[in-house]
Amino acid sequence: MQFLRYRHSNISRGVVSTSSGSNEVFGDRLRSAREKRQLNQTELAKLAKLQPSAIGHFESGRRKPSFANIRALSKALNVTSDFLLGRSSSMEGAATAFRNAENLSASDRESIQLMIDTLSKRNQEKGD
Repeated sequence: MQFLRYRHSNISRGVVSTSSGSNEVFGDRLRSAREKRQLNQTELAKLAKLQPSAIGHFESGRRKPSFANIRALSKALNVTSDFLLGRSSSMEGAATAFRNAENLSASDRESIQLMIDTLSKRNQEKGD
C-alpha cells in the first residue's frame, strides 16, 4: 500500500499531495523542460520568481512544490502543470500556437510574444 505524503503551506498556496513516485516524476519533468528551454536553474528561478535552491530541491525530489510554485514554473517554462505533474506526456501547453515553438529559447519566445502583443495593441487601436 502506497501512502500519500502531504506538503502543507499557508492557505494562499494550498496543499500538494504526492505519492513518493510522483515526486520523482515532477523533478524529472521539471529538469527536462528546463533543459529543453535552454535554461539553467538560476535563470528558471528568476523567471518563476523563486530561489535557485528551490529549483534544485524540486528537481532532486528533496522538496515538493506548492500549487503556486507549480503554476509559476509551468508559466515560466511554457508547459502545462499536467506535464510537470506527469499527467500529460506532451510538454507543449495549449498556449503554444506555432510549430516547433518548443525548440525556441525563452528569449526567442519572449521576443515573439512582444511582437504579438504589439500587433494586437495596434489592431485594437485601429478598431479591428
